[in-house]
Amino acid sequence: MLFFNKSHYPIGLDISDLSIKLVQLNNIRDKIKIQAIGRINLPKGIIESGEIKRQDELIKAIKKLIANPGYGKVSSEEAIVCLPESKTFIKLIEVAKSPNPIPEIIGSEIEKHFPLLINEIYYDWQLIKNLPEKYIILIGAASKNIINQYSEMLDMAKLSPIALEIESISICRSLLKEESPRFSITSSLLTRKKLSDEKKNINYAIIDIGANHTSMIFYSTNTVLFTVSMPISGEQINNEIAETLKINLEQAEKAKIICGFDDDKAQGIVKNILNNMIEGLIKKINEAIEFFNSHFSELGPLDHILICGGGSNIKNIDKIISQAISIGVSQADALINLHETREKFSKILNEKHNFDLNLIKKGGGNNKVLSIQQDTSLTFATAIGLALRGIFIDEL
Repeated sequence: MLFFNKSHYPIGLDISDLSIKLVQLNNIRDKIKIQAIGRINLPKGIIESGEIKRQDELIKAIKKLIANPGYGKVSSEEAIVCLPESKTFIKLIEVAKSPNPIPEIIGSEIEKHFPLLINEIYYDWQLIKNLPEKYIILIGAASKNIINQYSEMLDMAKLSPIALEIESISICRSLLKEESPRFSITSSLLTRKKLSDEKKNINYAIIDIGANHTSMIFYSTNTVLFTVSMPISGEQINNEIAETLKINLEQAEKAKIICGFDDDKAQGIVKNILNNMIEGLIKKINEAIEFFNSHFSELGPLDHILICGGGSNIKNIDKIISQAISIGVSQADALINLHETREKFSKILNEKHNFDLNLIKKGGGNNKVLSIQQDTSLTFATAIGLALRGIFIDEL
């Protein structure tokens, strides 16, 4: 007889304008396994720019996903939920020491760093370094209106929120080995043994190319330093492709994934569209790197860039960015802190896309259909990171 090993860990719930992703994990004999995973798409208008517009429909979708996640069974009513990136702020700041307690110092400083008044936000902070003359403090803040919206919605959905988390924190927890408590212990031991031979910390940037927004996260010494919004999104790219090629948005999504920056696909037409849009992204990336180099020079140069989100699957996008900025760029691995294989979840994590070249009028009448199998695991990075919070904090 087989027994179902129920997880007591909370579910990670990544709610965005266009979809909901759910992940619940379990820790079985020190191996982190997926208990349940799934996603459901949302019609436009339920959530707009992170704000809940049609609460009843959102709750209905969440309940449907929990009841039938696609893989496994959800065994918890507790949830860790991601707040919308566009409505949250995170920044590493320096504050001069004074006789006043740290919370009072932060309260007087916070309006200098965030575009909202202190009575309009909830915020939390973490002391990163206590230096002789100053504190290095990581501050996360979110609009009270958004937090109240999400708290009310979760209550109506009969879910108990363990935490409402800023997206960049959960993404780093999912994609970086350094975030695992076990890795930190091993790394500390190795560093003490070979301090003179190895660089102590790796400086990362993570570019999350999502459906409705893109952000760049800078990470070093086990903390997020700052985030920057980027002028590109999957939806924006699809709109440009659809308008140029006179096709619908679903076909544009397939053309983007299959053709990408490939000169040989669709006579390079999609590549040319992407090139025009990527120029602004490259410019913003360089500006963000310059800011990192000037404000965090003591950490050394940026070592590597990871890309995630649905847009990371655009063919050759990692090579294009790497060539433009002369820094190594690669696709991230959303399963890096799990003991799972993609093959086990192929029905959930793999999508097949077909694109008919005849839809492109300039295609010369080729009777050819291009096909590709897409690994969508990186679209679950935030949900996995949220779910990992329960396990990693439990291990501390």
